[in-house]
Amino acid sequence: MSYSVRKNWGGSLGIIVTRPVIILPFIIVAFLEGLALELIYFFPRRPVADIAAPLIRKFFGQGFMHYPANFVILPKLFFYAEVVIYVFLGVFLAGISVNIFKNIKMGVTQKTGVSVKNALRPYLSFLVFGIIVIALMFVLKRAGTFIFFKAVGLAAGELPQILSGLIPFIFTLFLFMSNIILQAFLVLTIPIVVIKKKSLIRALGGSVNLAFHNFSSIFALVFFPFLIYLPVTLLKSDIPKLINRTFPEMTLWIIAVGILLAAFVECFIIVCASQFLLDKEE
Repeated sequence: MSYSVRKNWGGSLGIIVTRPVIILPFIIVAFLEGLALELIYFFPRRPVADIAAPLIRKFFGQGFMHYPANFVILPKLFFYAEVVIYVFLGVFLAGISVNIFKNIKMGVTQKTGVSVKNALRPYLSFLVFGIIVIALMFVLKRAGTFIFFKAVGLAAGELPQILSGLIPFIFTLFLFMSNIILQAFLVLTIPIVVIKKKSLIRALGGSVNLAFHNFSSIFALVFFPFLIYLPVTLLKSDIPKLINRTFPEMTLWIIAVGILLAAFVECFIIVCASQFLLDKEE
């Protein structure tokens, strides 16, 4: 009998709505990312500029210290902040959310201190997993870029003119889909560590194994929620052109909307993955 993705979605959304404490760890991540965005927004001004200005000049150039070029570089600086937050706190807080989910399903009374303590035990595993995810995403982007443009180069003479003009858009979609496929193989890792109390290596192996045997179901669980985030991804893919057509501050609003959307999407996906793991154990 095929797995009911819709039933999983319904149950997962129901838990988030009726027990909103489960999304609190992701709200904390959103708050930290919002704080980082605010600091990055003020990097051309003192006192933030006293620390940031020498680094920006060295790695990017003096021109990015001034309006409106500072908004062109803002998404890249924010991405670096996102990576740091994800590796050191994001995965850990996702682990707390999974622990809250487990307690809800078991009917255990929620105690914040206990949930944090339980998530702290495998903190090193969460930290290493965060590094692995970022490394894989980097490798995937580099490999995907090479393969995509190699294929485009080989087919350059055969592509219609209208399709050639859409190459940046198609490339963004290609990387977006590649990332979703990667997430499908990794998304069960944290639930396995928290719910089944497995080591990181065994959790990674278990996540990949379950994805191989249930790829269509897990891919659907990840793919459709991520579609909510696709417009933000497309807008962020060509910030200079967007700034030219609108106004520089639009970059700030797009990133801020992305932070809010990511909090819900990531919470929903991790709850769906946790529910999937419990369903497979029954």
